[in-house]
Amino acid sequence: MVTDINVAAPVWVLDTGRAGEMAQCLTLAQALRLPYTLLRLGPEFSVPEALPDITGVRVILSFGNAVQAALALREYCTQQNAGCAPAIVHIGRPSHVPVRALDLIIILPQDDYPSAPNVLRLAFPLNAASLAQPVFPVPGGRCGGTVVVYGAPTKHFSMTLTDMQGVIEFAQTLAVANQEPLHVLTSPRTPADAVEWLRAKAAEPGSPIAQFSTGSQMFQQALATGNRFVVTGDSASMVAETCRTGAPVWLYELPLKKTFFTTLQTLVDTLGLRHLRYALVKMGVLGSGADFARWHAWLVHAGYVHAISPGLEKEELRWQPVSGRIDRSLKLCRDRILALPQLAEIAGQQSPAQVPADRRPVVQI
Repeated sequence: MVTDINVAAPVWVLDTGRAGEMAQCLTLAQALRLPYTLLRLGPEFSVPEALPDITGVRVILSFGNAVQAALALREYCTQQNAGCAPAIVHIGRPSHVPVRALDLIIILPQDDYPSAPNVLRLAFPLNAASLAQPVFPVPGGRCGGTVVVYGAPTKHFSMTLTDMQGVIEFAQTLAVANQEPLHVLTSPRTPADAVEWLRAKAAEPGSPIAQFSTGSQMFQQALATGNRFVVTGDSASMVAETCRTGAPVWLYELPLKKTFFTTLQTLVDTLGLRHLRYALVKMGVLGSGADFARWHAWLVHAGYVHAISPGLEKEELRWQPVSGRIDRSLKLCRDRILALPQLAEIAGQQSPAQVPADRRPVVQI
């Protein structure tokens, strides 16, 4: 269904229907402070059959599997507009697409992707990023206790009941050391056996678990009030959102899944052939994967998170991160996009101060 078409909207956001992806896309679209349009994709991330007038589009913003739709839409716009092609800005690693086919590729920190002039590599995903808050805040006035944010198995990580038990046991120790209650939040994708174990654990007399729940509203409340967080490493989004609170974040590493592809990739890199693999990725011959371990190690080394390990002393359990660090991720993305030739005239006419930072989409398709 097409409603309230505004052909003047220069930015089109391809809507994949995935909440996590769209959260980052909309954060970036709103940071541009330009009118934008949401285009709901068809089945299997395809371009919808009916399209509105495309004469006003200058930038197509896509995420993940939407890259092929972005390429097809650009080709259609080029044909209809006598060779005037919109720029494609893609978030995440583009699978089997030559690097030169895209105007800007915003690589998330967990992505294993080669460098190129049109590649911008972020230190954090864009979840909870804000131009209005350009630094990591000092977590003063928080009273939400210790909060466990427990994820789910993914294609990169396995997760068992043993992992759940390990997370809770550490979180109990952490809460006791800091003399505060323990709250546990699970993901809708958390395994059923882990949820049932936790439910039974929370029901035990004298259980230190003050609250057990699932739901996005509880997560947002926890982000606003939590004194410290224990986060499983399966979700870069959860890590980013908890880190951006400025509160201490403790990272629980999950077992990495080994597949034929990851084993082969490790072998190639061990033999010193990563440059060859990267060359094939740039050509679009090979896809690329993720390297959470590298990003997690950097987060620990830089002091953004603390790794969970056995035998920590009581004083170590009161660790605090460095506060007041600059958060550049969103500003870097905004500046690179506004510098694209396709937006030069529009960006020059309209300064960011002239448009509210929280502008909603002018049209939804």
